Amino acid sequence: MRRYVLILLLTSLVTSVEAQRITRSYRKKPLPSVLIDIDNASQRYTVNFIYNELEDFTVTADIRNLTVPEAIREAVGYYPMKVTVEDSLIFVECTQKTPAKVVGRVVDSRHQPIFLANVALLNPRDSSLVNGGVTNSAGDFVVPCEFDRVLLRVSYIGYETVYRTVRPGRVGTITMKQDMIAMKTVTVKGSRKVIKSAVDRLQYLVDNDPFAKSMNGIEVMGRVPLLSVNDDIVSVMGKGSTHVMIDGRILEIPEAALRAKLRSMKSEDIERIEVITIPPAKYKAEANAGYVNIVMKHDQSRGWSGSVSEEVQRQYRGRSFTDLNLNYASPKFEMSTNAHVTQEKVVNYSSSLYEFDDGRKRSTQKKTVAPWPDYDVNTIMKFRPSKRLEMGVMASLYADKTSASHDFISVNTDTTFSHTDAPAVWNSNVSTTLYADYKLDSLGKTLSLNYNFFNANAPVRNENVSVTNGVSEYMRNESQAKYRINALKMDFALPFKKFYMETGASFSDISNKTVFNLENLHGGEWMHNSNESNDFRYHEKTLAAYLSVRKKLSGHLQAQIEARYEYTWTKGDQRVVGETDRNHYGRLFPSIHLNWQPKDGHSIGFAINWGLNRPSFNDLNPFRVYTSATDYMTGNPYLTAAYTRNTEINYNNGHGLYVVLYNDHGRNETGWRTTFLPNGGQMTGPYDGVRHDKSGLFATYNRNLLSWMNLTAEGEIYYHDARSDGSGDVLPMHGWGKRLGGTMSMLLNRQKTFVAEVSYRHWFTTYFAQIRSDANAYLRFNLRYSCLDDRLRFNFMIGDPFHQNISRTTVRYAGYVNTNRYDNHARFIGMRITWSFGGKQVKRVYHDNRDTESQRAGK
Repeated sequence: MRRYVLILLLTSLVTSVEAQRITRSYRKKPLPSVLIDIDNASQRYTVNFIYNELEDFTVTADIRNLTVPEAIREAVGYYPMKVTVEDSLIFVECTQKTPAKVVGRVVDSRHQPIFLANVALLNPRDSSLVNGGVTNSAGDFVVPCEFDRVLLRVSYIGYETVYRTVRPGRVGTITMKQDMIAMKTVTVKGSRKVIKSAVDRLQYLVDNDPFAKSMNGIEVMGRVPLLSVNDDIVSVMGKGSTHVMIDGRILEIPEAALRAKLRSMKSEDIERIEVITIPPAKYKAEANAGYVNIVMKHDQSRGWSGSVSEEVQRQYRGRSFTDLNLNYASPKFEMSTNAHVTQEKVVNYSSSLYEFDDGRKRSTQKKTVAPWPDYDVNTIMKFRPSKRLEMGVMASLYADKTSASHDFISVNTDTTFSHTDAPAVWNSNVSTTLYADYKLDSLGKTLSLNYNFFNANAPVRNENVSVTNGVSEYMRNESQAKYRINALKMDFALPFKKFYMETGASFSDISNKTVFNLENLHGGEWMHNSNESNDFRYHEKTLAAYLSVRKKLSGHLQAQIEARYEYTWTKGDQRVVGETDRNHYGRLFPSIHLNWQPKDGHSIGFAINWGLNRPSFNDLNPFRVYTSATDYMTGNPYLTAAYTRNTEINYNNGHGLYVVLYNDHGRNETGWRTTFLPNGGQMTGPYDGVRHDKSGLFATYNRNLLSWMNLTAEGEIYYHDARSDGSGDVLPMHGWGKRLGGTMSMLLNRQKTFVAEVSYRHWFTTYFAQIRSDANAYLRFNLRYSCLDDRLRFNFMIGDPFHQNISRTTVRYAGYVNTNRYDNHARFIGMRITWSFGGKQVKRVYHDNRDTESQRAGK
């Protein structure tokens, strides 16, 4: 009997919680106080909001027997608010983040409040609309305003329209007089901006671009100014390295896994894509780096969802990409898992010609055939034990098993034929991130702790036979490279009423162990070559701290001033030869971002920062990689860090035009040179001392020529000057670089589910360090179709049909000129099919593994 009574009591309790209703009466009560009151009265729901975003909004409302979500929506009324209900969590967010607001009250001649009066803020110069809103039941209005002076227009049917020039702040009570003239129909026209400028980044608004429908994440990025997409690899134009972030959190996973994750995204799930060309101090002081931030929509549905995608391509060989994406979300737990398998066979052809001043020539030709299957599984899980605390883990496992064969022909005084076989070995890496975010107060101040672990294992085995004038030489080598990275980071996000501040500190510990054993065949026996074998150990520790302050100086001007300090200790140990190299260095890296918006839609930005470029692990490793019995590449354990400065001025007219004037400068950078040996062989390796200066202009323009046709055109011209202070045999390289490109997109049906796209890029001449590249081009066609409520998608692709994407480079040395040709094999035809299942808009789950150094391990 007691069991049934207990069940009855529990059922009554659950029913009362589920059906809980609220009755309240508020008169000119600040919105944050109303939300706190509702939160305290609720047994089931937790209300989340940022206090200082909402404190200017007042509530006058009588709430009678409403559920908690209904009560909050009644309190919010017609203010520019977004209310998101996620099971037991309710998020209230001001959709317009401008801290300055025009606040007032509208009444009639009897001092009675006017409900739903239209309040518009106009530009005093041309009367264009800046922002708008309506009054609540108490006649109060709050309209965010970015201008320091606006024309306030208040209108209501049956009343005379009131105009008043005001500044942001409280404008008092506005009295409206009755007007007997009847109003006719009013037609309002507007355009949706696709490109916006923030203080430190460019923003591409996906929903405002109808031609992005049914695209995946990588395809959408191809429509974003300043981004280049080539063979599904995304990069920021003109930047040496590119980091991809999801919701402001860096993804440090292998390139193949990153491409799979981006392919699994749908354009309908992405709110905007941000391009950061001058990174803020929160990220490591890296030379000439760019960041891409994908901001996902915060959907309300819960449960399971996912997608399966299969892509097949035909190039000079067949390729296939299989991707699986699975997501789950509940009130306390969320998960996102991706798995992918790639099956392909890489075939590369390259040639090199050395032309000496005395008329001699030396040429090499190389063909590489490498079956290359790779596999990746990554998952992100997060848990919210309370409304203030969120904990999570991000883990990734990547593996490939590559076997390769190389055929190498070197023509000098004699001709050498070399063949190298590399048996299949497993190459793998594991990355894990643990994090915890804790909200310190209702204003949104947050403490974040992150621990990152990265471990990579990269073994290599190969056997080489070289034949010169009928004489054969045999060698074989085996190397084992292991990288391990541990990193700890602490961040504070500190929003205040007058400014926004971020600060934090980090510590990273990196170790690299590489063992290289070389054997030569003598008299039918393999003999260990102790002179060319090596055991190299590298250790690096870095301590960093940063401070960033962002503040709106006026209605038009916003500034962000930052500083980052890094101190690094390094130790390189060549155990075979008994040499140890130690180094330590520290430096302050400031950065400044300014953004001025002189009128609606127009934006002028300025940014400058200083950066640091550390050498990659492979460049530091002194072991030799032989291409023949006499020719090899080697690293340099004595390389030091390079320093850079990046500056840019950008302009956005709000109607599709975006222009960037830029300069980047570097000194003590790493260069590569080839030296010819007494035995007729050649050695290629890195060295310090390259400095460069590059100044240029980039422009892009996006316009809808017709309602169903869109054109994006872009161009760049720059002057590049590079020279070597550390090596006199590498000559300066300078000249003008130029490129043009464009994309034409067409909607082929009214439902916008059938889209055709053609894009073309032409590089006339390009420069990087002391290398000049000749002209090449890339043409691509896409035909996309979606059906079954966008759950089934087809994509037909053709790339480089005229075989124009071939790289040709030139390097000038004292005494000779080196020219190289490399066939990128970009020509292909392909088809991709994607099926989505489960909830259409389940919230994706991502978190930052906070700027680890793992990308250096792959360089």
